[in-house]
Amino acid sequence: MLLVLGTLVQVQASVIDGQFFFDEETAYIGRIYYNCLQQMQEEYSEMYQGSLPEKFCALKANVDGEILDDCLCLSNCDEDLQLVYKHTSRGVEVIGTYMGMAVKQDRIDWQPIYKFGEWISPDDMTIRYNPLWATPIQAQNVFRTCSDHALKDATTRDRMIFKPHVNPIKYNRTWKDMDGTHYEYKLTDPNVIKKMFRGYNDPQITAIVVNHKFLETHKPLQYSRWLAGEPEISLSRKDNSYVWEQINQRYHNRKVVSTKWLASMGEMSVWLVVFQQQANNALASIIVVKEGELESAFDDYAMISPEGDRTEDGRPMHVWMVADYGEYCEPEIMAIMHNTWDNCLEFYIRQSGSECQRYYILRERAPWLIKISECSESINE
Repeated sequence: MLLVLGTLVQVQASVIDGQFFFDEETAYIGRIYYNCLQQMQEEYSEMYQGSLPEKFCALKANVDGEILDDCLCLSNCDEDLQLVYKHTSRGVEVIGTYMGMAVKQDRIDWQPIYKFGEWISPDDMTIRYNPLWATPIQAQNVFRTCSDHALKDATTRDRMIFKPHVNPIKYNRTWKDMDGTHYEYKLTDPNVIKKMFRGYNDPQITAIVVNHKFLETHKPLQYSRWLAGEPEISLSRKDNSYVWEQINQRYHNRKVVSTKWLASMGEMSVWLVVFQQQANNALASIIVVKEGELESAFDDYAMISPEGDRTEDGRPMHVWMVADYGEYCEPEIMAIMHNTWDNCLEFYIRQSGSECQRYYILRERAPWLIKISECSESINE
């Protein structure tokens, strides 16, 4: 969510069918500045000795006594280094810093910079084929998906993906309830279940249901991943000293609370990094390390409301997801695919909360992982 300041008009930012939609005014501001983002990053880096902006907020406010039609504030993750830009006939100009603005810190909600001006075309091959997430009952050869709206191609979807495995499926049935429209599928050959999901029980699996044409542009890759019950592996400071230097630089020495290995594929590894919560925000990041360097990251920010519900020991009850008690719900990678249409990697991720499952796809656009779609499914008790 963004706030257009000065008029205090609430602005929504959401993902619908893989596209980022802002209200008309904010979208206009975003397109103007996105075209000049490289220039802005270079200026920001030069002024702050290598620190790149991590977040943005579209503003309409008074800055240093000047009334602006539109401006933009870039910030690092701790919000202590900020620059305000204005679009002029001469291009983008720095016009001040946050401290010179006639606005209040608690009236601003920030967005990660990777969302800034990122528009996913409906012609995008991943979005066009709209992968469905399927939970299994292996013993019955049943795989159930849920969608918040009816799908025209539900009955023609004929392939299921889990990790590198791809097998034919057949549509079984449809039903509706208060959570949406449900579709049920079965593997055409039940005998492949043991091989496809060897070593995984039902709660550890969410498969992906697509039409076979999806596989013309997406190649599932072999990788290893952490499973519940296994020893947790942390990102070694001794063996990954340069990666830790990059983490400290990128996140401006924000204290790291924990790290955890999520997956590996050849010289690439994926890690979860959880940072210490601050007074008004929390941060967890999924980072990709390639050949000893931090290649890209997905920064999952959450604002902490001072008026929000608290546990008996004072922890916020709702930060990233409902009833998460201030703890990050750890992500699990269900598939890694090479998108040959866009020549990039895509990570298909499940996040299990106390009341829902959250599914999303991250596309690598170094130095970022871009979230191109997201959905959630309630957990019925």
